[in-house]
Amino acid sequence: MTSSLKTQFLQSTESHGYGYNGAIDTIRKEQYPQLKDAIYLDHAGATLPAHHLLQKFTADLTSNLYANPHSKSPSSQASSTRVESARQKILEHFKASIHGEWDVIFTANASAGIKLVGEAFPWTRRQSSTATSANASPSKLTILREAHTSLVGLRGLADDEGGSIDIETVTEDQLEERLFSVSSIKSHGQSNDSTESHHPSPPPSPGISASTSNTSSDGNAEVKNAEPTYNLFTYPAQCNFGGRRFPLSWTRRIKDCFDTRTIKNLVLLDAASYVMTSELDLSDYSASPDFVVVSFYKMFGFPTGLGAVIVKTELAPKLRKRYFGGGTVSAIASDEPWQVYRSSLHGRFEDGTLNFLDIVALDLAFESIKEIYGSYSNISPHVTALHQFLYKSMKALKHYNGAPLCDIYIEGEKQSETPEKQLVGNPEMYGPIINFNLKRSNGNWVGYGDVERLASMKNIHVRTGGFCNPGSMQRWLDLSADEVKKNLEAGHVCWDDTDILNGKPTGSIRVSLGAMSTIDDVLGFIAFLEEYFIDTTNPDTIVQSEDLIDEQSEIDRDTTSSEPIQVDSVIIYPIKSCRGYKLPRSQPWPIAPHGLLYDREWMLVDEVTGAAMTQKRYPRMCMIRAEILLEQNLMIVEHDQDGSQLSSDIFNNKSTKLYISLNEMPMEATKSSKVCGDCTSVVHYTAPEINEWFTQFLGKPCRLARQPVASQNPMHTTPSSNDSSSTSSLQQSSRFVKSHLNAPAGAPILLSNESPFLLIADKSVERVRDWVDEHDQGQGGVRRLANLSEDLDKKLRHELTSDSFRANFVTKGQKVGFEEDHWARIQIGQQVFDILGPCRRCHMVTIDQKTAVKNSDVFLALSKHRKSPGGQIFFGMHMLHRPDLSVAPYVVKVGDMIRTRREVAN
Repeated sequence: MTSSLKTQFLQSTESHGYGYNGAIDTIRKEQYPQLKDAIYLDHAGATLPAHHLLQKFTADLTSNLYANPHSKSPSSQASSTRVESARQKILEHFKASIHGEWDVIFTANASAGIKLVGEAFPWTRRQSSTATSANASPSKLTILREAHTSLVGLRGLADDEGGSIDIETVTEDQLEERLFSVSSIKSHGQSNDSTESHHPSPPPSPGISASTSNTSSDGNAEVKNAEPTYNLFTYPAQCNFGGRRFPLSWTRRIKDCFDTRTIKNLVLLDAASYVMTSELDLSDYSASPDFVVVSFYKMFGFPTGLGAVIVKTELAPKLRKRYFGGGTVSAIASDEPWQVYRSSLHGRFEDGTLNFLDIVALDLAFESIKEIYGSYSNISPHVTALHQFLYKSMKALKHYNGAPLCDIYIEGEKQSETPEKQLVGNPEMYGPIINFNLKRSNGNWVGYGDVERLASMKNIHVRTGGFCNPGSMQRWLDLSADEVKKNLEAGHVCWDDTDILNGKPTGSIRVSLGAMSTIDDVLGFIAFLEEYFIDTTNPDTIVQSEDLIDEQSEIDRDTTSSEPIQVDSVIIYPIKSCRGYKLPRSQPWPIAPHGLLYDREWMLVDEVTGAAMTQKRYPRMCMIRAEILLEQNLMIVEHDQDGSQLSSDIFNNKSTKLYISLNEMPMEATKSSKVCGDCTSVVHYTAPEINEWFTQFLGKPCRLARQPVASQNPMHTTPSSNDSSSTSSLQQSSRFVKSHLNAPAGAPILLSNESPFLLIADKSVERVRDWVDEHDQGQGGVRRLANLSEDLDKKLRHELTSDSFRANFVTKGQKVGFEEDHWARIQIGQQVFDILGPCRRCHMVTIDQKTAVKNSDVFLALSKHRKSPGGQIFFGMHMLHRPDLSVAPYVVKVGDMIRTRREVAN
């Protein structure tokens, strides 16, 4: 299918401009070896450096001597020469005059360039004492709604000790309406001054602000010689969120419509995203923005940490210099506030030593891009063809019921009156970016975090979140400012994993194309979406299961009767995220108010942040195992040294085991720690031999901590709903069963993620293993039969066992897999548990619990076959103990028979 689609594309007229006359595959292979077996779709974040550029840069640095350019030595002068060469090439690339009308100020990135403009801009500020004066005419900052946060950040300069400026955010439609209105008025012969009220800024007052006027000796204002008020309009040439391109003609139109004798308008253009694949032409000086900011890693992938402000030199007298660093002054006195700045704009504003070696790389980058692609202008037709094909392919993705998979954030998607032919595929309207979210066939959102995690496992690189573009995010996700604030109150911040709140996405998915993107990248991404997110059947369909618990009596039954389902394993995890301890078959194990006794009562805490350490970040935690000896009141902790990356003498001949008393509670003051987003109280162990043991094995400074609740042994107690000890434990708990599960409010847990108990079935594990082998086209089985070396087999995959799912109960004897999905209540021996709902799975299932080797096969198989109607990946069932329906003492053991109910009577 993929090969036929590729052939269709290459033979169609839509592929016109694609491939650099057939050279793209060679370019990809020779210049971008880092892309082997990868699909990189985040060029709007950063494009990739070519092998040729990196080779040239290394050769240049090893052949030439470069030093700090603030000197006259030969090596310093060599640096200065390369810096000026790069400055010249920037002007040539952007077709800006090289005869003094423009200057290039190097910065760390585009954001630093925007900050520089904002701090140097000649703002006229409203003084608080004259705020109501008729003479007050402050500057205004106007920001397009689709601006990057770095542009929005100019708002931070609105107020200072000198007063304030006005700020407005406008949409494209609002601006166009104002421009049209003023143009219409002027076409009827009215003067510029009569149009001032139509400016995006507030209507100027008839007079001039006292702070900007020249006053004669007799006190009369010399209005004619007064300095005008300068306003700043700023916008992106291309929206980094969704690729929308805005008219480059706005600069001329804004100045023609809104400039008057007393008000002048300057334009700051954020071109960082635009120049990623397109050329920006500044040859028409009068129609060009006054300031243009760029980041060069967007264009070449390397160097990073280098941007520039391209600025009109006529503005030099207007721009204000406050802070000055080394190299920016021509003369300075140390004992009085006197200094004279350098005459050139770049000399005046490039504080400190330039990133001169990266500027050498930039000088080479302009040459390399021509050698590889012929001309920078060849990139735009290439990515435009791919962009159009990607958009149409995503639009065509449908579920079994015809519902679209992709909700794409492009003009015309929700406004059908805009013709599609004027949008994607037209480089004047859209750059090579598509921003979207996915929906299930039932209309539920698929969390963008799930998409990113799956894509990462398939070596597909996309970007998710809000993209530092609050205006676009709020517009397309239909989020009001109040909703954004409420999301923060609920704990959501920009970089977390909360992708859906109150039924709405908190962010989205962005794919973007670059110079070295290929049709194979596009087809691979489309195949990924089809394989993992298209519903071929109704996800809400429920399969009925057999009812084995008597409707009249939940508990009174013969536990020795032969039933088909029983407990195969009971596992506790004394230390959170470390390996489980499988209970001996003959040992009854107590059930405490928070779960199985001593299950997840300890955890490892990052010594710096105080947060709980997890296996997802520190996979070697699975090689630490803790055994609980109830009768001896002892926990024995040891590790698997075999297969670790640490040397055999890492513990300096100390014991590889720890012996920790169950009765002994650490005496250090209780501290707050974060566990799965919750703040909980724990007590840290202070004994050096304990904390050093974990620190040395994991290679991370950490401490062992314990929750002080539920440390009692309820083996011989008979709690009831009125039992004071049970109530006391509940009151002490600071964590509770997660709200998305079907549990009563206030049901306590210790350090487990979501609930007190997790159950899985061996038959279901076998089913997942079958899916893994099917996905692997049988190669997993072939490798096992071939008896390949253990090391190689570890790299290829890990054997899927129930250990991967870290359950408390593993059942056996079910007829088919996933019967447990439809249970509502179960009885284990004489203990009754309510089923709370399915367990949502994360990347932790990719970690082999014996070797710490990661393999994505399991998670990928689950993502294809085990999705809830809401799009979450799930496996296993959460449970809550029902002491009111159970028989004391509350214990369970391996071999206990299991009876189930599909429905629970009210």
